[in-house]
Amino acid sequence: MRYYTIAGEHSGDIHGAALIEQIRAIDPEADFWACGGNAMQQAMGKPCTVNCAEMACMGLDFLKKIYLLWHILRFCKTELVAYRPHAVILIDYSGFNLKLASFAKKQGFRVYYYIPPKIWAHGAKRIDKIKTTVTKIGSILPFEVAYYQANGYNSIAYVGNPLVQKVAMHSAQPTFRTDNGLDHRPIIALLPGSRLEEVQRILPYMTTQVHLFPSYQFVVAGVHNVPKTLYDTLAPLPIHILYDQTYSLLAAAQVAIIASGSASLEAALFDLPQVLVYKTSFLTYWWYKKIVTVKHISLVNLLEGTTVVPELIQDQLNTEFLQKAVQRLLEGTDAAAQKQAYGRIRALLGTKHAAQETAQMIVQDFKNPVPCHIK
Repeated sequence: MRYYTIAGEHSGDIHGAALIEQIRAIDPEADFWACGGNAMQQAMGKPCTVNCAEMACMGLDFLKKIYLLWHILRFCKTELVAYRPHAVILIDYSGFNLKLASFAKKQGFRVYYYIPPKIWAHGAKRIDKIKTTVTKIGSILPFEVAYYQANGYNSIAYVGNPLVQKVAMHSAQPTFRTDNGLDHRPIIALLPGSRLEEVQRILPYMTTQVHLFPSYQFVVAGVHNVPKTLYDTLAPLPIHILYDQTYSLLAAAQVAIIASGSASLEAALFDLPQVLVYKTSFLTYWWYKKIVTVKHISLVNLLEGTTVVPELIQDQLNTEFLQKAVQRLLEGTDAAAQKQAYGRIRALLGTKHAAQETAQMIVQDFKNPVPCHIK
């Protein structure tokens, strides 16, 4: 069968690659058209027609790319009609993908959504569009299913969380410290995000802690899509910057300071105490405050339903507040409470293989097209 697959940023590219591999395992004759990145390209064994690196943006920053995104959307629509897929698979990136879903549905294609729009956080009215355009949804958050169903969309199933499998597959590195020039001191990990704008805004606040905790060494989880010169400028020695070793860093650290995103849940799966931070432009923050309806932004807090991980957002992100939050973790009481919550979250997420479950949902739907079958 033919699968038309869209991911709009780096995280979606990773999840898309895993999904492509699982579809191939079920459907050896599968052919793919994809908007994605290096991971999806490797999984397909051919180039992505659109590189999702061009599409990544934060908040109102999408306005800077609005013409480019419109051009890519128009191109994707043309390619969709020409490719004539059996399944259109959308991965996260809701603003763009919901527009494409409407077009695909009008053309008569079946549309599947893996990691669906977070309508429980903002834009609840989008459920009406989803009801009329999306055939089935594979959700990676357990509470999301109940929310969608309560709002009248029932073709949704919890397929497991892909981070559970990723963390479980990580192998410990006994020589991690010596390989990276780290000494015997305990590590405070800094994860400032994967987007250029995030790193520029957030990393300077993280590095204010270096001189406040001299008995610890600070290590930044770097990503290659952010220029090395920026890391070197914002996090000079004695701060260490490691690339493509985030999981090894999380496994070795004593505490982490993390920009909002999936890294918060990854740290929880590594049982690592954390402080969550975030800062964006004034206009973007004002816009978020207008549309976001949830109290928390940490996935740990959302899954737990209460504040377990401290969240220092916008003006609360300053040297003094961050120092106090880190100190409380290092003293142990807050860290112990977080680790207890992490155990509950691991039990809640379970052990389902998310990409495998989603692949089965999509492929089997053509063999036996019935309402969503995953329990």
